[in-house]
Amino acid sequence: MTDAAVLPPGVIRIDSSGRRQYSVEYKRRLAQLTLEPGASVAGIALRHRLNANQLFKWRRWYLLQRGSTVAATLLPVVVAPADRAPAEPAAVVATTERDAEPPPTEPGQIEIALGRMRVRVTGPVDPVLLETLLTHLHRR
Repeated sequence: MTDAAVLPPGVIRIDSSGRRQYSVEYKRRLAQLTLEPGASVAGIALRHRLNANQLFKWRRWYLLQRGSTVAATLLPVVVAPADRAPAEPAAVVATTERDAEPPPTEPGQIEIALGRMRVRVTGPVDPVLLETLLTHLHRR
């Protein structure tokens, strides 16, 4: 019996510490499987007796080799003349319980209490900004 007959699929060598070396083709094939629609990296790793983190590493390597990386979505930027007044941003005010009672609630206003912190947002609200703010305050 040859050494190749006892090696698991994709393994080209097992060193003295038991660490496995996989063929580049095997890594590439599994990385491609992870890119199929509906594919679960954890499920593929489990079926092939791999650690999901290892498969994610192979996937990143494969995407870099392919030259395709996930690009960030860029937002359009408009530079306005200095004499134009900027649009009114949403007002975010953080207060503590010790502060005076807030004024009566107006339409389009959100007030959230986080422990001793109170956050009041008026006007149009960017949901991502609000989520980031609340996450940061919640950690305090």
